[in-house]
Amino acid sequence: MGSLRLTGWASTQRGYPAAAAPEWGVRRRPHRCCHGVPLPRPRCVPSPAPAVASSLGVGAAGHLRTGAEREWLWDCRGARDYAREMEVAVRVVQVACTLCQRVQDSLLHPSADAGGCVHSKLDRSPVTVADWGVQAIVSWLLSNSFHDENISIVAEEDDETLSSSDLLESVVEAVNGCLVEAPKYGLRSPEKELEDHDVIQAIRKCSCTGGPKGRFWVLDPVDGTLGFVRGDQYAIALALIEDGEVILGVLGCPNYPMKKEWLNYHQKYYRLMSKVAPPPLGSWHKGCVMYAQKGCGQAWMQPLVHDFGKVDWRHPREIQVSSISDPLSATFCEPVEKANSSHSFTAGLAHSVGLRTQPLRVYSMVKYAAIARGDAEIFMKFARTGYKEKIWDHAAGVVIIQEAGGVVTDAGGRQLDFSRGIYLEGLDRGIIACSGALLHQRILDAVDASWNSSTL
Repeated sequence: MGSLRLTGWASTQRGYPAAAAPEWGVRRRPHRCCHGVPLPRPRCVPSPAPAVASSLGVGAAGHLRTGAEREWLWDCRGARDYAREMEVAVRVVQVACTLCQRVQDSLLHPSADAGGCVHSKLDRSPVTVADWGVQAIVSWLLSNSFHDENISIVAEEDDETLSSSDLLESVVEAVNGCLVEAPKYGLRSPEKELEDHDVIQAIRKCSCTGGPKGRFWVLDPVDGTLGFVRGDQYAIALALIEDGEVILGVLGCPNYPMKKEWLNYHQKYYRLMSKVAPPPLGSWHKGCVMYAQKGCGQAWMQPLVHDFGKVDWRHPREIQVSSISDPLSATFCEPVEKANSSHSFTAGLAHSVGLRTQPLRVYSMVKYAAIARGDAEIFMKFARTGYKEKIWDHAAGVVIIQEAGGVVTDAGGRQLDFSRGIYLEGLDRGIIACSGALLHQRILDAVDASWNSSTL
């Protein structure tokens, strides 16, 4: 397969700017997990959580005093302050969304060679230039922002598959095309373009395996790759876990519009109209980024920089789950893919509870986003025998729903356990996310009543 040339990218510029001064003070942290990374394979080493004394000028309530132009309206209501981590995470996911939009636009272009952008892994699942590109960008930007080469990241993709594919050139081009623009997002760009080995090394660093102790980031670079390659919904998911608890989560949803009424417009319509008459920045708000911190009791949403033109700290929109508690009026989400989940069981379960609305079948963690901001009320996933859920498929979405007022547990009513490695070990049958406790309990009761007759 030939290498896909991503037209119009900044990687054609050879004059990289000097590294932009960060918008926060420099503060070195002790190394977390994955100490002394002798590549090729870092191992996760437990380490205590640091005492956070942010250099961002953060008040006791988590309010960033950085000038009116980029004031971040974030009040953690007495929770421990992770404002610096949150700000960096949101900015990094914004950059990742831009890379994904560019790759998807190139992939869906009529003259594009899809084979030059997509690779099949050993399990036949697709992986794209965007998957590896986002993982490299997030790894590089997090390490650079926190001045810690050994920052720990659990992520889905591996460098060996990339090295054995013919997509490396396109991945490097995509990475450099976005990193050169990092100052627009308030982040440092590299002093010069990354070479092949730099990108491989950045991806390779994402090899921490999690666990019950220490701090690590969890990344799904493109959740819903099938949706991505088909021009549909997908998400970039980044979460911070500390001593087994999800501390914060950020979901980038490039094709999930800010306004619910725009959900009726298919993405192909948006792309068609954009070519006929390109909309002014901020007029469509095609995509969004959602974020929340554990214990704050709030979740927020902002438009993409790619659409809005800048990071919108001054006017984030607080999101909340729906107040609907009557199953007759509730909408439930389920995965599009049938390979790893049972549509027939969820359909029977939905009918027994009284759900009559057609299910919203959505790729990726956009299902979590839909519930968090009130576009749907229920998400159910019951994996087929032998399939194990991974932490990167749920961590960011779970904390965002919970802080927006919703409930997420396994089918036995227990909290999801993110402290046992890359898998959600001990999961009782499936995962149930609801906008409220009443709907959640009705689903739990229905599962108990129906489970013995299921054929999962």
